[in-house]
Amino acid sequence: MLPASETFKRGLLTSHRAETRVRVLQPTESNSYEELVVVGVSAGQLRLDGRQNIWRQGSVTLAPADIYTSIEYPLIDIVNESSRIVIERGITPPNLVTEWVKVATLQVTDVTEKSGSAAVQVNAMDSALWVRDYNLILPWSPLDENGEKMTTVDAIKHLVNEAVWDTPSWTVDESVDVTAIPPDGTVFRGSRMNAVKELAKGLGAIVHVDVNGNWVIAKQSSQNDPVASFLTGPNGVVMTTSAIRTRQEQFNAVPLRWDSPKGGGLVFLVDDDPQSPTYWQGPFGKKPAAEQKVDTVTTKDEAIEAARAMLDDYRGYSGMLNFQSVHNPLIEPYDRIEVDVLGSSEVHVIDALTLPLSGGQMTVETRKLVEENVDAVYG
Repeated sequence: MLPASETFKRGLLTSHRAETRVRVLQPTESNSYEELVVVGVSAGQLRLDGRQNIWRQGSVTLAPADIYTSIEYPLIDIVNESSRIVIERGITPPNLVTEWVKVATLQVTDVTEKSGSAAVQVNAMDSALWVRDYNLILPWSPLDENGEKMTTVDAIKHLVNEAVWDTPSWTVDESVDVTAIPPDGTVFRGSRMNAVKELAKGLGAIVHVDVNGNWVIAKQSSQNDPVASFLTGPNGVVMTTSAIRTRQEQFNAVPLRWDSPKGGGLVFLVDDDPQSPTYWQGPFGKKPAAEQKVDTVTTKDEAIEAARAMLDDYRGYSGMLNFQSVHNPLIEPYDRIEVDVLGSSEVHVIDALTLPLSGGQMTVETRKLVEENVDAVYG
């Protein structure tokens, strides 16, 4: 969840005026960005999806005549595909003091100016797009300039740093093993982003760009308390809800193969929780996922950890929920929230959300958070 004052959080649940502004940044000769202008937003939306390589994608219509600044030249002349934009969401409660929070730092991908209008539409994505667009030209192994093995964390940083224009800032969660080394013979080809993801899987981690444009390597934790409540009723913020129950994306077992120079094997994890709706021995039936293979997993313990993370994700899809609610720009993918489902309270994890930037309700897609338990392991 994004940081904000308690006044801001309380204001979201009471009568307030919401608005959006954009800070337009231009590149400098020192491989950094400087702020050029602040512009109002007349329309647009921000999409956050933790299931995608690029978490944040936005589309905004910038209005040149606004309360923030007086622009003497067309926006199309100062916003281009080299620009970066910072989207901020502000709320003004009854005390008339506006507070702003940053909700995205994005790289502009295209700008459109309609004939007869001074406003421009800007599409933008977070800086993972640079990694997505720069495929590996030659086969690449995680070795430094001296031919020495890189740690997995350093290999991830190298792949990203080589692709982006400026010097990225990194946050590595303390739960991540920074001493782990990819197995001998590791070679990546083609997609640079896939290489980053495969390395992260070996750590049981995810890699993404945060709200400030910084890169993050972190593990998913199932121990966090809910950061917000989305409830129905007289004091609730949820407008409409769709609870989804389907077998389509649900699996209750994960086979994962691991290899190393000294041997290998196959682990087979099943949902061994009798209280789970997808219990392996229960009426849901036996539905294993396709066999998985993570090249950077080289021990049975690593395979079990990776398979358990996959299984928990699959089990969560047994309780998917889509809902529309009063906007809350502070929540993000992988946040835990409390929600009403068919009259009862559950803890869900956010997969994706769409935040309107000029009024209206936000849409949130979640899946039920499954508490960790001891799964049956075969292999």
